[in-house]
Amino acid sequence: APPPELVPNCADAGVLGVVPGVIGLLQAVEAIKLLLGIGEPLRGRLLQYNALSARTHTVALAAQCGGCGAALLCEA
Repeated sequence: APPPELVPNCADAGVLGVVPGVIGLLQAVEAIKLLLGIGEPLRGRLLQYNALSARTHTVALAAQCGGCGAALLCEA
């Protein structure tokens, strides 16, 4: 990965116009799944969306306990 100072931020480089809408839609679907208790929510996982290739990738996340700092898989 390039050093952080070489990576432009969204204010400088801009963002593909529809991407915030797509991400907002995905967030709304996740909220509905959680509220209704249906489907398989992304709990403990990160969904990566590549708008240029229209592909998604899911990565499991390891969380840390707020009390002791031990590594754990998020089940909350």
